[in-house]
Amino acid sequence: MIPVQQREEVLLQALENSELQYRRLFETAQDGILIVDARTGLITDANPFLLDMLGYAREQLLGRRLWKIGFFKDRALFELAFATLLQEGYVRYENLPLETRDGQRREVEFVSNLFEADHRKVIQCNIRDITDRRRLEAKLQQVQKMEAVCQLASGVAHDYNNILTSMLLRLTILLDDPDLPEKAKGMLGQLESEAKRAAGLTRQLLMFSRQQAVCLRPLDLFEVLSNLLDMLRRLLSKDVRLEFTGGSEPLWVEADTVMIEQLITNLCLNAQDSMAPEGGRLTIDARLVTLDSNAARVNPEASPGSFVCLSVTDTGCGMNSAALERVFEPFFTTKAMGKGTGLGLSTVYGITKQHKGWMEAASQMGQGSTFRVYLPALTKSAQAGPESPVFGVQNGNETILVVDDEQAVRKMVALGLQLYGYHVLEAGNASEAIQVWDDHEEAIDLLFTDMRMPGSMTGIELFEQLKQRNDTLIGVISSGYSGEIVKPHEQMPEDLTFLPKPYDVRTLVRTVRDCLDIKRARFARTTC
Repeated sequence: MIPVQQREEVLLQALENSELQYRRLFETAQDGILIVDARTGLITDANPFLLDMLGYAREQLLGRRLWKIGFFKDRALFELAFATLLQEGYVRYENLPLETRDGQRREVEFVSNLFEADHRKVIQCNIRDITDRRRLEAKLQQVQKMEAVCQLASGVAHDYNNILTSMLLRLTILLDDPDLPEKAKGMLGQLESEAKRAAGLTRQLLMFSRQQAVCLRPLDLFEVLSNLLDMLRRLLSKDVRLEFTGGSEPLWVEADTVMIEQLITNLCLNAQDSMAPEGGRLTIDARLVTLDSNAARVNPEASPGSFVCLSVTDTGCGMNSAALERVFEPFFTTKAMGKGTGLGLSTVYGITKQHKGWMEAASQMGQGSTFRVYLPALTKSAQAGPESPVFGVQNGNETILVVDDEQAVRKMVALGLQLYGYHVLEAGNASEAIQVWDDHEEAIDLLFTDMRMPGSMTGIELFEQLKQRNDTLIGVISSGYSGEIVKPHEQMPEDLTFLPKPYDVRTLVRTVRDCLDIKRARFARTTC
């Protein structure tokens, strides 16, 4: 049997070990812990994590009453919680606002227990900082909201594109009428310009929803900038001095006009925000540059060759190296809470990558920032020539099967093609199209179909089914956005050409004629 003295020593050692273990847990816990005397309300202990989180020294808390320190934003709520705790022995808050010593707001989970220690009642408050978690949840909610808005925007834009397509087809048919009075031609021309402006707005909606059909074509970046500068001066604050230091020579790239305009606008708005509220100087520069193999060693995204370099420089607050490393990340922003989404520069980065280019950023605190966009320059042989005149569009006499469930669009497409000599067969959906095909298979030279139609069959599926019956079939598929045309794991059928909505009669006829001419040339080669 263990002697009493030895047993007491063992128990005392165990107690000391227990207290030491508790103290170690108390000191190293990654949650704030506060010990309060339940009778007096005086703070008797606080762990390092809590002191660091709230910005207080230990001596600033010990011996003071909890509700007099000031880090509880809602004193009345705390006094109610204290009374509840004394009565029930437990209180919990999922989201309690605290304020640090330097005035920063922190969101915490707060759990308090009442227990007895050394014959006195004490309160242990466990305080978990959930500020970052709440911010992440808020961003997730924002993303979900944006996804819903994106779906709404793409749906509205799809229907709006059908209306605009019908309008543009009607207007261009009327404008091509040689008997149209000059006064009427002028008014209709203005309507056509307004409809094209509306089409540009629709494309912006689709770009916002990431469903935009990218229309790459030879583009003079200098011309785009020249047309955009006046709008930017109206858009920017009067305290921002906008300067353009580029030359006047054409800078040819293969790009989507609306997306490039969006890229430039986003860069300028970001520069303006960095100079607020005092304002400053914003400089846009664009020039042709030639990079050697050393460029790729400095920047892994770069490559040797000829590029058009667009740069936007501001005299704003600048960024530190940590912010500069993350500047293109979605949702990252150095702006105050609620002052920015963190999507402006990530959108610019995405547009640049979509155009096979890359971006570089340079900045120092207090010395402004420079963002450079590099886009592959077009060779002279690929640069755009003058657009074909209206009456230069070639006529035809082939037979076209037009499939679209929107009657207004289908009738205008049919009329536009007929005016240029084509024979047209119509169908309102895939089932009707197959029936028309069965009746006129030998006569049909080209399928012109919308992507979305009633029923389970899409325009691509209709083309592929008819292609199995006649492997020489070619087609044109039309849609307001490319997202519904080809899924990431799919490819556009080789003999199917995409025509984005909205379009006018000249674009319609030129697209159809180009497809038929390619088919004719291919047939001539195979019969030689």
